[in-house]
Amino acid sequence: MRVITVCVGSACHLKGSHDIIGYFKEAIQQAKLENEVELKGTFCMDQCTHGANLLVDDQLFHANSVDEAREIFEREILQKRT
Repeated sequence: MRVITVCVGSACHLKGSHDIIGYFKEAIQQAKLENEVELKGTFCMDQCTHGANLLVDDQLFHANSVDEAREIFEREILQKRT
């Protein structure tokens, strides 16, 4: 199972992590990946100056918008499906 973890700490929340989580929920459902991708929230990842922080499995990414989160999802989840 793939895991997407999005920071919901104060700095990331202010940088749009709530909207990013909403996008990931919708994208997982639309792609029918509920049994393949788990979405989690976490607090500070100690990368507060880089945008909303998220992990795909153990790889760190920074998304400054839903569009950037969409690019990460398409590249890291959809294109790497087994």
